[in-house]
Amino acid sequence: MPELPEVETITQDLKKRLSGYVFVSIWSDWPKYFSLSGGLSSVQRLVKNKKINKIERRGKNILFHLSSGYMLAVHLKMTGHFLFNEPERKSFVHLIFNIKKGKKHSKLYFSDVRKFGRIIFGEKDKVLARPEIKKLGPDPLEITTRDFLQLISKRKGKVKTVLLNQEFLAGVGNIYSDEALYMAKIHPLSLVEKIPQGNLKILFIKLISVLERSIKLRGTTRQDYRDTSGKKGDYFNQRLVYARKGEKCALQSGGRACGSRIKTVTVGSRTAHFCPKCQRLYK
Repeated sequence: MPELPEVETITQDLKKRLSGYVFVSIWSDWPKYFSLSGGLSSVQRLVKNKKINKIERRGKNILFHLSSGYMLAVHLKMTGHFLFNEPERKSFVHLIFNIKKGKKHSKLYFSDVRKFGRIIFGEKDKVLARPEIKKLGPDPLEITTRDFLQLISKRKGKVKTVLLNQEFLAGVGNIYSDEALYMAKIHPLSLVEKIPQGNLKILFIKLISVLERSIKLRGTTRQDYRDTSGKKGDYFNQRLVYARKGEKCALQSGGRACGSRIKTVTVGSRTAHFCPKCQRLYK
């Protein structure tokens, strides 16, 4: 599932290209996208002539602020991504926005192999009041280390589970929680209430570091994720621990690489990657 860096990459692309455009019409062969918005025909009628005033990211959601007090909220889920150009695999496109700016007409394609994407359209206040958005925690890129320490002091349980909780921090998922915990040398099964505050501070610093680095590299592509030009993200080639089960740990200790083999453990329903030697278990 695309996480904060991937959604941020797409959001920034959309902001650069779509500001001031007006919706002309919507085509879709998957009406279930609009089950939370009164149905496809209702959205087709109401979205017409709505101008895109602003686009922003909230957690893993892309929010289109429209004229007349309307909003379109899109969650990419497992395989969704926006494309400016018609993709080669047309069978994966289940939603097309026909838009215009002056006399210039264009299309915005939504490719979604598994059709899990979530679309919410309606009056802005009502969209933002939906629990999927209202209950989101703060964005990690918009808080301080002090904020993070205050927030996590109120939590208990496995640190990996806490990091994945979107009501705690919005946008962090499996990839970047693995990477941050590895860089901070904290075992994913550690209990947050047992981790020293100094180590939690390091964890937050590493989390911000890996999120910002991935944004610069335009995200992580392991399978489906593409940016709006159809290109893969480059962070996967520079990942440290995620999806490296069986490979040697490269963390330095005493001037040499650890060399232990990366292992995995199931935390809730998610798979965590870690080094059993470098990452300390606090319990």
